[in-house]
Amino acid sequence: MLCLCVIVTGCSSAGGISTFTAAVEKMPSNFDPQIADSNNELMVIQNIFDGLFEKQGGAVVNNLAESCDISADGKTYTIQIKKGNLWHYKGDKDRKEAFEGAEVKAADFVFAINRILDPKTHSPYADDFANVASVTATGDYSLVIRLKNADFNFTEKLCLTAAFPCSREFFATCGGAYGLSIDNLLCNGPFRLNYLDTENGNATIVSTREEDANLVSRIRLVEVAADSQAESYAKDEISGFFAYATQDASFEDTAAMEFESANISLVFNLNKDMFRNENIRKALGWYTYGFENSGANLNAVEAVNTIFPGTVTLAGQFINTIYTPAQPAYMTADPKEMMQSGLSQLGKTRMDASTVLMPSDSMYTLIYENINQLWQKNLGQFFTIEYLPVSQIRQRIAEGDFDMAFLPVTPENDTVYGILDYYTAFDSSVAANVAAAKAETNQKNALDEIKAAADTVLQTAMTVPMGSEKSVFYYENFYDNLYIDPFTSVINLKHATVK
Repeated sequence: MLCLCVIVTGCSSAGGISTFTAAVEKMPSNFDPQIADSNNELMVIQNIFDGLFEKQGGAVVNNLAESCDISADGKTYTIQIKKGNLWHYKGDKDRKEAFEGAEVKAADFVFAINRILDPKTHSPYADDFANVASVTATGDYSLVIRLKNADFNFTEKLCLTAAFPCSREFFATCGGAYGLSIDNLLCNGPFRLNYLDTENGNATIVSTREEDANLVSRIRLVEVAADSQAESYAKDEISGFFAYATQDASFEDTAAMEFESANISLVFNLNKDMFRNENIRKALGWYTYGFENSGANLNAVEAVNTIFPGTVTLAGQFINTIYTPAQPAYMTADPKEMMQSGLSQLGKTRMDASTVLMPSDSMYTLIYENINQLWQKNLGQFFTIEYLPVSQIRQRIAEGDFDMAFLPVTPENDTVYGILDYYTAFDSSVAANVAAAKAETNQKNALDEIKAAADTVLQTAMTVPMGSEKSVFYYENFYDNLYIDPFTSVINLKHATVK
């Protein structure tokens, strides 16, 4: 559930060059699309490669795919590839002469997908493509992908960076170091990695297109800590930053994109014995679910009863438009009885000493504090409070260094599995439902499995949703046509223009 924020800094125009500077917390060093999966790495790969399809605002659109024909049984995808897409290389002279300007062909996509499927690659995307039975080039610009079973969500998987092309011939020249340096990187997107200094934390990505004054022509990467975004933006040191909800009226005159990318929730460390107990979670959840018994003014907050943020999708549909969960049954029970039952099951009379992490930078901090007071007054349970910025709470959760926390829960991607995958390690029924959903060929049946998994998480209080909290990307209003993944903070600048 850790979401990395990418900071975007200023645009300058001089001599027809417009620069867009993005800050990452750590300079990426692996640009192999079939292996790299950190948000820092994806920020670069997304812009220096082109795939068959890409996502724009949640929708799957053609990129290098001229057309895509799907067989009646849903198992065969015949894709015609656009002509004229070229490889770009900056490195040693001999390889530059051999590969610079060569055309990307269907065989390059065949090799890329086969690399994912090859166990020797150890690709983190192997599960996403495990349903592929074969992939063949039937011509320079014709690709046929055959699946073991129909997959209504397959074109969305082809948007992943793992499906970006890879030249077999170039790969063979890299001696096992493909994508690990500029010399060993061959890309086909509208930008190319031109300079990389991991020691001093900066990189330059330049356009491979003909000069166009309206297009962003250069991307700079610099290492910057995430928690100084707002201050730097206010000082005009950067031209964009991510935040949860509207933080400051001074940003109202700038451009902004809003995303329903987080649900503020009470989360438990399910690896700890105390919080593996369902009744204890339910007793605490009774005061937090949907803000219902929190004492909050429900006219002033946006309550939710689902674990999925509003922009999470299933096959191009927002999940919350096709799934409305029932209220958890424990909300009609007595929280004191649930607490006593849970403690009795553990052979205890009171809970172990625990700390609850609270965001120091949230509009709901007073509500969180009130919930803690209700726990003390009505359940007789006292917890230490630790106030931290949301970014630090996320880091603590990622490291497993927490007991409970209130925070905006953001999945690792915009699919339902970005939320559900986290709980498969803690509940066998959730794991079975998720596995069945991923293997399902029928969208309705997959949705039924997803509903079952989500209902288990909700009904057993593995997490307790409270309200919706939007993330906002504030940016200088001279940029247009930015496509942003609010879950990874990866920014697609391929279509970005400058006013």
